[in-house]
Amino acid sequence: MADLVAGFATAMEPTNFLMILVGTMLGLFAGALPGLSSPMAIVVLLPLTYTMNALPALLVMIGVYVGTKLGGSFAAVLLRTPGTPGAACTALDGFPMAERGQAGLALGYATVGSTAGGVFGWLLAIIFIPLLSTVAVKSSNADIALVGVMGLFMVSAFVRGSMLRGLIGVFLGLLISTVGLDKIDASERLTFGNIDLLSGVPFAAALTGFFGIAVVLSDVKLIGRKEVLITDKVNMALPTFRDMAARWRAMLTGAFFGTGVGAIPGVGAEGATWVAYASIRGQSKNPENFGKGEPDGIVAPEAANNATTGGTMVPMLTLGIPGDGSTAVILGAFILHGIEPGVLLMQTSSELVYGMLAGLLISTILMFLIAWLAIRVFIYMLQQDRSWLFPMVLVLACLGAFATMGSTFPVYVAIVLGVVGFLMEKARFPVVTVVLGIILGPIIEENIRLALVLSGDDWGTFVATWPRIALVSVIVVLLAWEVYRQVRGAEPEAVRNDQPIGD
Repeated sequence: MADLVAGFATAMEPTNFLMILVGTMLGLFAGALPGLSSPMAIVVLLPLTYTMNALPALLVMIGVYVGTKLGGSFAAVLLRTPGTPGAACTALDGFPMAERGQAGLALGYATVGSTAGGVFGWLLAIIFIPLLSTVAVKSSNADIALVGVMGLFMVSAFVRGSMLRGLIGVFLGLLISTVGLDKIDASERLTFGNIDLLSGVPFAAALTGFFGIAVVLSDVKLIGRKEVLITDKVNMALPTFRDMAARWRAMLTGAFFGTGVGAIPGVGAEGATWVAYASIRGQSKNPENFGKGEPDGIVAPEAANNATTGGTMVPMLTLGIPGDGSTAVILGAFILHGIEPGVLLMQTSSELVYGMLAGLLISTILMFLIAWLAIRVFIYMLQQDRSWLFPMVLVLACLGAFATMGSTFPVYVAIVLGVVGFLMEKARFPVVTVVLGIILGPIIEENIRLALVLSGDDWGTFVATWPRIALVSVIVVLLAWEVYRQVRGAEPEAVRNDQPIGD
């Protein structure tokens, strides 16, 4: 508790509080505009944080991360087009309410549900992060390496699409992470004689390429398109305390699935909201009302949506494994500010961790206040052609890449990786797995090699203890499940085509 109180004291310092406020406002705006995303908004902010200390830089990103969760529901209710993937569920009942002339009340349900879910997720985060960190600090090199490998497999297994596509993305990221001088024997790897690659592929260039330029290329089709709101006469109408108290089951269900499912690397809010929606619909006495403007159909997914912010913090701050694309970029910001994420983070930077946790709750409260007071501004923004933001995103992305080395080489790298990321998304390969491979690759490689040195090149060290056996078992189970899914999915197709399964 003393560390947490100290974290709040630090987060409430004027500069840090301002960063949380600015980040939350930007997050709400970015989330409200379909075509923009939380990872892209954070990437665009990266170059502006290079000269900051680590904590204020990370706090502004926390604010963006939290704000985009609720911001996506504004577009979902008023346009039936979710501003973020996690807000897709909200459109199912939010838009029908808006059609009945209750847009303000629908936004009120979303705001209160999001705030309640965010607070619940924060409570679980401050409980489990210290507990897991206490265990994590006792880890050896072999344990750390296995945790990293398990994280790669888990993200590959749970992101959209097949695990095979995820593993291909991870392999590409691992390949990128090996470029440059070997940290142990200083030999050149995959530099092809280019001296600019001796220090490796610029990490900021990879982030801006995959999460900035690639997104703009994907959304070029939005240029010149303006949205027509269901209504532009909206005043936020917060539900009464009694009304929300009667919907405690929806809030609790959403918060529970948001933190639980959100803590699984690779799932994030997109999976958690649908699970919460299906669960609360199954519990309802009137399931036929869902999809027609049922308030519980807004409260549950929105609570899950924001509860994931606490859930994703657990693996990120204890194991160095991001829960979604946004936390992958935040992990990248750790590295850019000279902080190595992973199991030792709480031991080496506990003040930073508790400052971030305090900022998470402060941002959730500010999110509620800003949404309540500035709803007219959001409605105005939703009516504009948002493609005018794309040139600014490209310029800031290129500036961020340029600033890392003071040369144009990272800019070229960012453009190339942006095109690669765009093509991968078109082919349904999740780019977050590539970034995760880049982040965890050096950590996994270094710890594998150190573990082998300490054990006399004995690979049996990776199954020498029960915790390691458990980690290896999780990896094997994930692989076996994917093989089973592929075989089960291939059999009907082969039978349908009258072809042998092996062909």
